[in-house]
Formats: sequence, C-alpha cells, structure tokens
Amino acid sequence: MIGRRTLAVGGFALAASSGVRAQSSRPMVVFLGDQASAECKTWRAQWEPLFVASDGYKKLDYRVIYPADSAQLLMRDSWPPHLRWILDTFLASEDGVQRGKVTPRFFLVQNRQVTFTATGIAGWRDAMWPMILSVTGTPA
Repeated sequence: MIGRRTLAVGGFALAASSGVRAQSSRPMVVFLGDQASAECKTWRAQWEPLFVASDGYKKLDYRVIYPADSAQLLMRDSWPPHLRWILDTFLASEDGVQRGKVTPRFFLVQNRQVTFTATGIAGWRDAMWPMILSVTGTPA
C-alpha cells in the first residue's frame, strides 16, 4: 500500500514549454529536499547511496535541489534554470498548491514531462523506486 505521503500523477504530466530542451532522452529523477529536514537527511545518508550504486541509477539522469531550508524549496532561484519548468509545472498542480513543501519529494521526468512524483522515504521505497526499475527495465 502506498502511504498518504505518496502521489502518483496522471493529470500532472504536463509538457514543458517549447523553449526547454531536454538534457537527454533518458528518464530523469529530481530529488527535492531541504537541509533542515531530518527525513531528507536520512534519505541522503541511507537511501541515496544505495540508489547511486544501483543499476537503475546508471540508466537515468539524477538532479538534486537541496536548499538550506523549506522556505527556499519553491523559490525559482533555488532551482537551476534548465529545471525551473518542473517547478512551474508542480506549482500549477493541486499537489503543488496543497503540499508543495512536503519533502523529501521525488519527480520522475520522461520526454520533458513530469510523469510521476512521490514524497517521503516510504514513497521512495514503495512507489518511486519500483517505478524507476520499471521505466529503466532494471530487474529488482
């Protein structure tokens, strides 16, 4: 069962503006967290090293947005210019409006669209990680 801190989005899959160029055709995972969050610190210390060492990681691009505190999470200046379209798309969604500062948050981007998002360590473990394995064709 996926916990309440996980959200899979079908309607959230909005295309980026035509001026945005994808970094590659590979899927991309974006980690959004803040340095003041205990759960983000735990994910970075315990789960991120396992992810980075995995075969799935080798088949996608990975970006980290990790400002000092939650007040900076949704500020455009905290995001690299080439990823700001993800922030804009997220902020235009119901989840972005209602739970924008819930972290850790993970975005799966495919073909310049946010196709899936999950929050929390349980969301990573129970939803995002299986989705990454599926998208990359990586055996569990």
